Amino acid sequence: MNSLVAEGQLRPINPATLAPVGAVPVTLDVAPFVAGALAAQEEWGRSTFAERRELLDRVSRVLLARKDEIAATITAETGKPIVEAYTTELLLGIEQLAWLARNVEHVLAPERVRHGIPYLAHKRAHVVYEPVGVVGVISPWNFPFAIPLTQTASAAAAGNAVVLKPSELTPLSGALVADVFAAADAPKGLVSVVQGAGETGAALVEAPGVAKLIFTGSAATGRKLAAAAGALLRPITLELGGKDPMLVLHDADLDRAVEGAAWGSFANCGQVCVGIERIYVARDLHARFVDALALRARKLRIGPGDDPDTDLGPLITEQHRSNVEDLVAEALERGAEAVTGARRPDVGLPGWFYEPTVLVGGDPEARIEREEVFGPVVTVQPFDHEAEAVSLANTTSFGLGASVWTRDVRRARVLASRMEAGMVWTNDLGYSYGAGPAPWGGRKESGLGRTHSKHGLYDVSHVKLVDSDRGRVAVPWWYPYDPRALDGFRGVLEVLHGDRKLRALWTHRRGLAHLARRYVRR
Repeated sequence: MNSLVAEGQLRPINPATLAPVGAVPVTLDVAPFVAGALAAQEEWGRSTFAERRELLDRVSRVLLARKDEIAATITAETGKPIVEAYTTELLLGIEQLAWLARNVEHVLAPERVRHGIPYLAHKRAHVVYEPVGVVGVISPWNFPFAIPLTQTASAAAAGNAVVLKPSELTPLSGALVADVFAAADAPKGLVSVVQGAGETGAALVEAPGVAKLIFTGSAATGRKLAAAAGALLRPITLELGGKDPMLVLHDADLDRAVEGAAWGSFANCGQVCVGIERIYVARDLHARFVDALALRARKLRIGPGDDPDTDLGPLITEQHRSNVEDLVAEALERGAEAVTGARRPDVGLPGWFYEPTVLVGGDPEARIEREEVFGPVVTVQPFDHEAEAVSLANTTSFGLGASVWTRDVRRARVLASRMEAGMVWTNDLGYSYGAGPAPWGGRKESGLGRTHSKHGLYDVSHVKLVDSDRGRVAVPWWYPYDPRALDGFRGVLEVLHGDRKLRALWTHRRGLAHLARRYVRR
């Protein structure tokens, strides 16, 4: 582990140097934090959109002022390159804050409901969006700041309070989320952090007063938390693992596809939920693509994340590196070839480094073809026609992201419609995490629900229909029932929805007249 628990503290370790990073106390009881959140939310839930917008703007200013401190903490705990701490954590995070500040009022403003039914023309109704209350956020270690920040900001923008449980591997980065809200003068208790391992997360899931949960992590843990939440009828949004495919069509820009594959497969040392793990290349491009990708992978500079020249840092723990090595070893035993990588590099540091690895061939039933690697390893296989490529892409229990690489954008849209994924990008990948209007989430074993965009705001809101009726119009389907009412409602059905409306009017004229008299009666 790169976070040691000792004397009631979490003590994260830099996975590149194995040096201690700091310490935070383990939370022994989540109940006081939930109680504080409930108290804060009671008032915050009545806040105006202007007040919420102002808070988000202040949080953004705090992020900018403390960007170097935040980036350094992220890199120390995860080992990721410092450039990625700025791009995939700070930049993506602040873009979401900015979008929320600009759009939350428009998204969550009351909406007029137009029934479109003649006998309801006198009614006025609206859909209103109300806060759910206290949202429990359980966040991962691979993006230990951006993910909890954006999920917390969405919840707060919708009028909720948040109790955040960061990964025990990156507690300091998670704690910074509450710190920046506090520094931005958020109400006390609006955003709080509880620290600990799995038992702390389980306690938060079951804590009285928590109205909604958002979990990002593995499918195995997601199932357990969903079962616990389901027993309480407590809604939970799950953003789980992925096994993302990349389709490289025969007309793709080869240079761009290779650069995209290198970044998509090896960024954050491959520890990305929407990282590329499977590449399917048109057969006439396959050999050139493999050679070019292997060459690009060999040129990546491996080292400590705090070196600005580093392209690839370490894996998060020694156990995680062992898991990656086991998957690669089994693939090699079953006939795969490592074109490059598949070993530990010598970088002069004791951390958990692993070379970027490109595999070709092998057994399609190997574990590496089915299980999420979550490391700097990608398989590259040829295909003969697009239907085969789509079939291969969909042959997985996951369905988070996918990408299509082609100069024919129309063709890409057609293939995207056939791919079983929550997000499909063309000639790019993953960028939409920072695009406010874009929803984030998957299908199948990649999760339930959505974060980000208007759908993420709806996800942390109660949707309520509020009807307005002056009570001046009688309701004809109330008591008493009688044969004339029955005849009348037969006529209503046939007149409004049948093909022979005039005949229905004549056949049921007496019953319809009876209903009309009841309708206008006060």
